[in-house]
Amino acid sequence: MTPELINLLGGSAILVYSIDELSHHVQYLAGSRLRIWINAFADNRFTGILLGIFLSLLLSSSSAVTVMLVGLTSARMLTLEQVFSVMLGASVGTTFIVQLFAFRILEYGLLLVAAGVFLGSFSDTDRTYHTSRIFLFLGLLFFSMGMLVDAGKVMESNELFQFVINYFKDRPIVSLFISAGLTALIKSSSATIAFVMSLMIARNGTIMEALPWVLGANLGTTTTAYFASLKSGVHGKQAALANFLSKAVGVAICYPFAKYLAMAAVYFAGPDISRQIAHTHTLFNIFVAVLFFPFIPWGVKIVRKMAPDRAGDGPFNFHYLDPRSLSTPELALAQAQRETLRLADTVEQMLERCIHLFGTGEQKEIEALKAMDQVVDYLNRGIKLFLTKLSQNEMTPEQVQKEFELLLRTNDLENIGDIVDKNILELVRKSKKKGYSFSREGWHEITAFHEKVVECLSLSTAYFNSGGRSLYSKIILQHQHIEDMMLELSEQHVQRLHRGVKETLDTTSVHLDLLGYLKRIADMSINFTKVSGAKPEAEQPLE
Repeated sequence: MTPELINLLGGSAILVYSIDELSHHVQYLAGSRLRIWINAFADNRFTGILLGIFLSLLLSSSSAVTVMLVGLTSARMLTLEQVFSVMLGASVGTTFIVQLFAFRILEYGLLLVAAGVFLGSFSDTDRTYHTSRIFLFLGLLFFSMGMLVDAGKVMESNELFQFVINYFKDRPIVSLFISAGLTALIKSSSATIAFVMSLMIARNGTIMEALPWVLGANLGTTTTAYFASLKSGVHGKQAALANFLSKAVGVAICYPFAKYLAMAAVYFAGPDISRQIAHTHTLFNIFVAVLFFPFIPWGVKIVRKMAPDRAGDGPFNFHYLDPRSLSTPELALAQAQRETLRLADTVEQMLERCIHLFGTGEQKEIEALKAMDQVVDYLNRGIKLFLTKLSQNEMTPEQVQKEFELLLRTNDLENIGDIVDKNILELVRKSKKKGYSFSREGWHEITAFHEKVVECLSLSTAYFNSGGRSLYSKIILQHQHIEDMMLELSEQHVQRLHRGVKETLDTTSVHLDLLGYLKRIADMSINFTKVSGAKPEAEQPLE
């Protein structure tokens, strides 16, 4: 293996690694703000494009943004319409890296590496450490691009390489697909275009020679999102397909009119071939964004016809958890919260329906509740396993706290489901077997108490989702009312016993046990608030 080829492979590897690490450390510093920005700006198509540009500049990679968006779509946290606009913007924003290369700032790469190492040696906080890593990997990104330039200049003098380049010069469509395959392999359009720039500089090439390679790099970068969607749901696959179709249609339109795209690049960039290539890359992605912007709703319809939604996922499936998101803790935590809300909804249904079984006692309804408890157990195990895997990644203290709250909440919800399944349904069976019937006063007290407990569980779910001091105060007051009510109802039950009410004498054990179980459910409903406290209302709830 020649030194030039080693430089080419090594430079590409360092570039891809630097982009990945840069994205990781930026996401750490952004923390929960990243999800807040997405929630705030993705609703509108225009602001969605601006958000995509901002995110790709922040993460230094459109691939990182598209993989994140695939995860968000798979978890149903963003609609396909929202993802479409953000992806278009991300494609425009990622051209900034290539523009930096064209403006000859690569010589500052090692200076940034030195700054990162120097800052890291004095870091005493997580924020300082991750800031130093950003400088370090940004410097390595520029340094690796310099390696690609050097490799291109040296390889240009190789006779075999010259023959291959001249062969492709007259076969632009082959060059386009070779470039797409190379980009798919190294997972970076920036690396491919940087290498093409170095070749064109070394051999005094023209923009028409480079243009098929630029178009191919844009097409090949869509494979990253495609591979990320393989293990996701149909919504994630739709997002990846939308990304591919936008680039494929753009390439299909621009290729026949390549000379006009080249003329525009020359007009804006002047005689410098590297700037011409960078401007071609930017102009192509701006053209795609402008082309698709008015037709996003129609594009969504086409994508959904090509990858139709399934009729239903069924209860024993995770609707929101995507293992691909584990490398992005903020996204993974948001997905776990959505799945926990689904778990809470199932438990609330169990609690609401169980009280009516004392009146009907139909076996079919009992079996339905037992089946729901199996779903609760399945979701609880899956969420815990997902969060356990997430804990192996580096997280901010706020993210660690959120993970603990999720684990505590899922555990409490699973325990509530068990109380309904193993305790309250057992009381239903006992009452049905012995033919018990509550007194009119007793049944009224039980249903009123049950209603308050259901309300407490619903309030706790709302607070878990959105936070806020007002909700927190309501939960605490509701729980205090339940405690007072428990003492009052127990006292009234004892008074009926003293009066010798027959139904009360028959059902006393069932009556008091049922009140006790409902009280335990109320206690577990607010258990997680003991570690979370009153959360601020600034963070937007999940839809």
